[in-house]
Amino acid sequence: MRLIEERAVARKTPEILVVGGGKGGVGKTCFAVNLAVDVAHKGWRVILVDADLGCSNIETVLGTRAERRLDDFFYQKGGKQLASILCDTQYENLRLIPGTTGLLDVANPKYQQKTALIRELRSLDSDLIVVDLDAGAHLNTLDFFLMTDTNGVLVINPEKTSIDNAFKFLRAALFRKIERFYRSTEVALLLQRNESLRDFLDCIAKSELLEEETQKQVTTEIVALARSVRPRIVVNRARNQYEAQIAANILSKYARQHLLVEPENLGFLYYDKCVPEAVNSGTPFVVSFPKLKIAGCVSDIANRLGYF
Repeated sequence: MRLIEERAVARKTPEILVVGGGKGGVGKTCFAVNLAVDVAHKGWRVILVDADLGCSNIETVLGTRAERRLDDFFYQKGGKQLASILCDTQYENLRLIPGTTGLLDVANPKYQQKTALIRELRSLDSDLIVVDLDAGAHLNTLDFFLMTDTNGVLVINPEKTSIDNAFKFLRAALFRKIERFYRSTEVALLLQRNESLRDFLDCIAKSELLEEETQKQVTTEIVALARSVRPRIVVNRARNQYEAQIAANILSKYARQHLLVEPENLGFLYYDKCVPEAVNSGTPFVVSFPKLKIAGCVSDIANRLGYF
């Protein structure tokens, strides 16, 4: 416990772990909930955030019901306070920021509202904040994923469709980062016409509108932006460690070759028939089935993140 207290003092701002992946149904929410519960059980202060602005379901998987919702934050007038909608859960050290009602105006917040939400998240008093994102590559989802360069987690399944979708999500996130950096309509249009970062860099090199010195500067900046993105991969529903490693390697290879991004393999979760039962019962499997291998996988990932 003393070690936990020392680390909490050393960490002035909470660590933010953003869980995405692009494709729906790969187990992002289930992973986020069970990881948050496991870390909280080890004595760390955790806040679980349902950032799925269209179809939130963390409360179902966690087995709790909140009176306040993220809608309340977006509807606040004047200075917005995220701490006011924090909800306690049935688990010690774990608090929840529930998702929205899914109403159209809340599901599509303005950029200033998203910025305010991200700013407030960073100011919360916690050791770890786990943010569960929406499926797909909408601008809202990409902006939340880009809250942190190194703590974005891509949850995938071993299937090729899941790996392909995760790559497309990562590409969209990187291109969004570049677009926000330059804030240029021309850059945004050029990004839309290229399927890889290397193709985009080739277009920059061949552009007759830029002087040679400017081309070199832009190329250096873009490569630096790509290198700064260090996503982590979690392979869910793997039959064994070998299958999980192959899936993570394929995605990492795609990212290196086409995006100049170097992901980190964070770990994997075994396929287990108990998961649907745990979801339907509203009890995370790290609680209802703590001795199963899949629960051990979550604990191992928490340990790799420094929460032991």
